[in-house]
Amino acid sequence: MRYCVLADLQLAIPPQTLIWLSNDDESATVIHTAVVEEAVRQAEELVDAYLRGRYNLPLVPVPSVIKDITVHLARHWLYARRPEGNELPDAVIRTWKSGMQMLEAMRDGKLTIGVPSGEAAPESGEMKVRSRPRRFDINLLDRYR
Repeated sequence: MRYCVLADLQLAIPPQTLIWLSNDDESATVIHTAVVEEAVRQAEELVDAYLRGRYNLPLVPVPSVIKDITVHLARHWLYARRPEGNELPDAVIRTWKSGMQMLEAMRDGKLTIGVPSGEAAPESGEMKVRSRPRRFDINLLDRYR
């Protein structure tokens, strides 16, 4: 399941800006959906990388906080791909940093997304062993010759 779709990005980025960010052709008048899909894919992969091992993936249904973080990461990727080398807008940088901090907090268990976690990781250094009682004691085996 997708964490965000084109419609979510259209709510976060003005239409003309999204056309400009997704196209390398300055005269383009429509959104280049393949570029937007790549931005969303990369954002989703990054989110999954942080949540893998803590939650069962993919998340169904998608929590709104995950959708919002994915939108911010995809938006950052779209701005960063521009070859002009201009500075990214402060709002884009701030929301990207905030999203990354939230993902780190989720990974570390300091922030929850409201869905059950995956299986708990075993603690290191502890091992439990179970065996049946002995049938033959040590004395019986010593007497055998």
